[in-house]
Amino acid sequence: MNADHTPPAAIELINLTRRFGRTVAVDDVTLGIPAGTTCGFIGLNGAGNTTTLRMLVGLLAPTAGAIRVAGCPMPAEHQLAKLRIGYVPDRPTVYSWMRVREAVAFCRSLYGPAWNQPRCDEVMKTLRLPPDRRVKHLSKGEGAKLSLLLAIGHDPEVLILDEPTGGFDVLARDEFLEGLLNVTTTQRDTGRARTVLFSSHALGDVQRLADSVAILHQGKLLLHRPLEQFLETTKRIRSVLEESTATVAPPGTVHQRISGREWIVTVKDFSPDQVEFIRSKNHVQRIDVMNVTLDEAFRDYVRGEESPETEAVMS
Repeated sequence: MNADHTPPAAIELINLTRRFGRTVAVDDVTLGIPAGTTCGFIGLNGAGNTTTLRMLVGLLAPTAGAIRVAGCPMPAEHQLAKLRIGYVPDRPTVYSWMRVREAVAFCRSLYGPAWNQPRCDEVMKTLRLPPDRRVKHLSKGEGAKLSLLLAIGHDPEVLILDEPTGGFDVLARDEFLEGLLNVTTTQRDTGRARTVLFSSHALGDVQRLADSVAILHQGKLLLHRPLEQFLETTKRIRSVLEESTATVAPPGTVHQRISGREWIVTVKDFSPDQVEFIRSKNHVQRIDVMNVTLDEAFRDYVRGEESPETEAVMS
């Protein structure tokens, strides 16, 4: 462990770039995820999340930059990394004609001695997967549970999930998340901390599971912070304007909007100085400071990136 007690990074991206022709899908991303932590990887459709995850597991080669997962440079050591990485893709890849137990046996044959069958049997019961049901007859939630089971059967150090609950109903999502929590908690209980990186549009799931959050937008990494710190330091400052006049936003403004006389400014690294700045530089009647949810913070960060007015404030 490092002198500052920060765990070593289990996932490292250094100036990672991926182009498809003239399109830059991932643009110079540098990110480190400490071992034993869970990171929620969020972004709009087309932000580059899936492309990044596919590079992490060796399915795509980067155009530029470096990747290291569980100590393995990727894609150079892809075969070794397979024993250390579990991957749940956004679409199940199991043969539809197989029964659940046959899919497990097939994966067991690929991993050999690394496969932990007793642990696999235990997780299958926890997830309530019917071993004799054919894959094509599984519900969407059951299919995702099977993907999770196959991804952790060899006890990987790193687990990577791409939109694992996309399109689920409420009950199916809850069941899957409980299964995921069980898998990560049990791994920590054995003394081997599993690192989890998952992409999701369900920000309530991210807020429930993640230790940290990384936001990708148009291929660029906007931020990576501990989730609790991110929510504690991101605030909305609501002011009631005395009249319709030009406003001066404080340093650290991420996004702002005006509706009638209501002016809402979302700020990063909140401090009372930002409130005082608004009070001293603007004609306002009332100021309130409001907490934000992860969903609200994410929306405002993305809107701020797309708003020239906010970009001018932040510069």
